[in-house]
Amino acid sequence: MAIASAVCAPLVYSAIELSRFERADARRATFIYASGQSLAPGVHLQRVGLSATLARLGYTETRSTPPSPGLFRRSGGNWDIYLRGGEEAGAVLVRLQVVDDRITEVTRAGQDVAGVTLEPEVLASATDRPGEDHKPVRIDETPRVLINAVLAAEDHRFFEHGGVDVRALLRAAWANLRAGRVKEGGSTITQQLVKVRLLSPHRTLFRKLREAWLAALVEARYSKERILEAYLNEIYLGQRGPIAIRGVGSASRAYFGKEVHQLTTPEAALIAAIIRGPNIYSPAVDPDRAREHRNVVLARMRDLKMITSDEFERARRAPVHVRALVSPGQSAPYFVDYVRQELEQRFDTGIARVRGVRIATTLDLSLQKFAEAAAVRGLDRLESSLPQAYRRDPGRRLQVALLVVEPATGAIRALVGGRDYLASQFNRVTSARRQPGSAFKPIVYLAALRAGDDAPFFTAASRVEDLPLTVESNGAPWSPRNSDDRYEGVVTVRQALEQSLNAATVRIAQTVGLPNVIEMARALGLQGQLAPVPAMALGAFEVTPLELARAYLPLANGGARPAAVSGIRTVQFGDEEVKPAAAEESAQVVSPAEAWLVTSLLKGVVTSGTGSAVRSSGLPDVVAGKTGTTNDGRDAWFVGYTPRLLALVWVGFDSGEPHGMSGAKAALPIWLDFMKQALDAYPQPDFQVPAGISFADIDATNGKRATGACPVIVREAFLTGTEPPMCDEHGGVIDHVVSGWNRLTGWFRRPAREPKESAPQGDR
Repeated sequence: MAIASAVCAPLVYSAIELSRFERADARRATFIYASGQSLAPGVHLQRVGLSATLARLGYTETRSTPPSPGLFRRSGGNWDIYLRGGEEAGAVLVRLQVVDDRITEVTRAGQDVAGVTLEPEVLASATDRPGEDHKPVRIDETPRVLINAVLAAEDHRFFEHGGVDVRALLRAAWANLRAGRVKEGGSTITQQLVKVRLLSPHRTLFRKLREAWLAALVEARYSKERILEAYLNEIYLGQRGPIAIRGVGSASRAYFGKEVHQLTTPEAALIAAIIRGPNIYSPAVDPDRAREHRNVVLARMRDLKMITSDEFERARRAPVHVRALVSPGQSAPYFVDYVRQELEQRFDTGIARVRGVRIATTLDLSLQKFAEAAAVRGLDRLESSLPQAYRRDPGRRLQVALLVVEPATGAIRALVGGRDYLASQFNRVTSARRQPGSAFKPIVYLAALRAGDDAPFFTAASRVEDLPLTVESNGAPWSPRNSDDRYEGVVTVRQALEQSLNAATVRIAQTVGLPNVIEMARALGLQGQLAPVPAMALGAFEVTPLELARAYLPLANGGARPAAVSGIRTVQFGDEEVKPAAAEESAQVVSPAEAWLVTSLLKGVVTSGTGSAVRSSGLPDVVAGKTGTTNDGRDAWFVGYTPRLLALVWVGFDSGEPHGMSGAKAALPIWLDFMKQALDAYPQPDFQVPAGISFADIDATNGKRATGACPVIVREAFLTGTEPPMCDEHGGVIDHVVSGWNRLTGWFRRPAREPKESAPQGDR
């Protein structure tokens, strides 16, 4: 029995450790990809950074027509790109016809197409440890100069030994004996990988023996290329604040702002030099020491004939220039965290044990770049008006959440969860619960305008009092107040929403019935605590920015609520592609006409209401939106959308302290900054008028259908069949005089709030 145990124990131990190694390998080899860059007519190539995107993807520019995948040419403003494949079916030559940097026509293999998509870029691995900056790379994407630099620095006989290099161990032992201290290590790359993945860092003889044994097992089990790829993705290469830089892909971005295939010889040698002591040889810590050790690696590469003497001389004279490590090297870190959460919630946890899984996400890197830049610029501008104490204390600084969603699918196209991922990994888009304030009002108005079994409670032309009122709330009197305590008297429903009038809104909600408002909110997807109290109509409850954005999607999507707001498009296991199951089915929650009617009101908000800065900004007349402000300016919101793009911005303090700024002052400028960039890069169509909408001339003094004698006439939209009766207040002796005057001046009297029928789909 004792003999059997002695024989079996090493076998069982070896099997367990190899299984652990395999699980770690699978986790690191599960890649998360951004959505590939779309190239279609209307896209502005400079705004989306096509040249930089191709460089990151490793495409090479040629002077002739590209003969093979991975090449491109610019000629007379047009682009010829030989795609490698990716989301497209196979490699193919694509031509982009371009005028003024904007695509006008796309041909694929000589045939006109609606557009093409470049292969996606890697964002991260799916199961990175918390607090890591990690961008995995494949061995076939890693340049030979970087591989050579790492081999020269750490294990130049890697392809010759079987996991343990006896010659290196003897050489290290002799060097250490002569120096009287540990001067040199004899560990191979395989041993270092085993130590990182399976063993503790404590230096003991027993650990070294385990390390050597497991290295030999790993070498027997896996190919050299797979071991080297794992090592390049696993090694620790310094710190970016509290975030660990893990792997050569992340280090390349962190220190040089490049992809690994773009590294020069001195840059590759510098990364290899960091491996031996990341917190000693990091150029961010000591540039002079980093340069000295880099040159040691370069000399080693020369001695091993990996570079020539001339290349060595040029490389060693190169200065050490690195980026300041002040922002995450990883793209969209908050979004990547959200995708990992989705994977845990919507897929079996066994996904992490399958090597080579590809997670295709919905992230548009161009929109993400626009969102991050707009958030930074906006917060810097806002903080200039705050006391210095707020600007100096990292825990008290203004925060931001910015979410961009595709209305038809619920796909997240960009996500900014805070001002600084290094300072705080708390994702405010998904986790911060704040009051929406007036940003909730469109849901109240949708409930009021919706046609039920009988006629709707209100139309856009209905007149409502905006005067002080007191209602009962939980047995006590409660009075809503307008901004600056200003009341407009009698206004139309359209004016009440455009000007975000609290008193008028509460009157409308009381008439509609608070249970009906809650029912509408639930249908749109709001799942929070919604109590039937009057203040609920003014957004006095808590939601996350993600939940509020989802509730707006049906307004932009013809009344249809997508099944989910998601960052994952597909998960690919080998040749099998799986789409994540949604928590619920998509649903038509209101009619297209009802959604369009509220959108018409929200277009008025951005042309003549609280969001009128949109109109003065020069944005095209295709956007609708709503500001939101809570008591004392604790939370500032703006939610705005086009038929293809919805963006939400929240600004506030994590502590909930009031900042005193409205949604129009704090959130709207950030939204505008983002949307101007987004619409310039990706032009948007206007909303099409659906069936079930009719238009009528309305007497602005009484809300009835106008006759020729009415003094002030505006054009208004209605659900078909809900138009008001004809005006019976104006006529008599002066009827013909007024009618003639109206006809004479009608050609220049364009009402300020006239809803405009959109052009057909595709018109610009």
